[in-house]
Amino acid sequence: MRNVIHHGCRRSGLRRVLVTAILVVGAASIATAQQQFQFFLSAANAAGARVTDLKVEEVAVSEGGRPARVVRLDPVAWPVKVTVMVDNGMGTGNFLVQYRNGLKGFFAALPTGVEASLLTLAPQPRWVVRRTNDRVQLMSGVDRISPDTAGARLLDALVEESDRIEKENKDATQYYPVLVIMSTTGPEGSTPRDRDLDRMVRQLKGRGARVHVVMLGTNQTSPNSIVGARQVQAGKLLADETGGRYEAIAAATRIATLLPEYGETVADAHEFQSQQYLVTVERPAGATGALGELAMGLTRPGLTFAATASGLMP
Repeated sequence: MRNVIHHGCRRSGLRRVLVTAILVVGAASIATAQQQFQFFLSAANAAGARVTDLKVEEVAVSEGGRPARVVRLDPVAWPVKVTVMVDNGMGTGNFLVQYRNGLKGFFAALPTGVEASLLTLAPQPRWVVRRTNDRVQLMSGVDRISPDTAGARLLDALVEESDRIEKENKDATQYYPVLVIMSTTGPEGSTPRDRDLDRMVRQLKGRGARVHVVMLGTNQTSPNSIVGARQVQAGKLLADETGGRYEAIAAATRIATLLPEYGETVADAHEFQSQQYLVTVERPAGATGALGELAMGLTRPGLTFAATASGLMP
């Protein structure tokens, strides 16, 4: 389900907003007990700065018009960590200048401290720069990207990355994963099993990943297959399922301006997601069965807020 931001307005001294669909999903997925539910809350002051000193008594929640008790506010400081995948396979030699300009703009847009990695997809998924917050390493890695004559292996890379994310977050959530894919509709050489692909989608969704895709049409043809169909299908599916952005482009010159836009999106997500709260709420006395209509508000004047099921920026 797409996460939707909800901004309140002043109303009888209490900022209120209906968040029924979001909180029902959150309660179903991360309920701590039968009579409790949880959701993520991000608040900002009039200047747009995130509020990090919110108190339990400043959060009001009701179910079906009846007050519900806010039990706990747990600060959430999970950072965004970024993996960039680049199709350097057959026919991409003419795009290196656009790749390099766009990727450097992307990494430059990331906030200081956000860790990122870079890998190429041909002849197999291969690390160019492993996860680091060193911008010099990342920029140098961009200059080391070189084309290959083999087909890219995007699907294999996605399966490997989803397994890595699952392993790193298995015991407790450590970060919000972001995958940025710079793909083309050229030949695709992956050989994953259907069950591996199904697991990959489940793992990325389950760990709150966002997948953003740039798909460059290269007009390549093959007598035996529809070139580009697999990566287009996978890219659209993952972007839709994770709330990411999918852009199909026909001109390589667009890469230089589009990837920095993606970098700004990731930067905004990091600011939003790394400074919020996990709110635990106890249902009103006697409430049973499915959750009723929920409303929440903040009593501190001058704040705006967003409530989401997963903590992801809408």
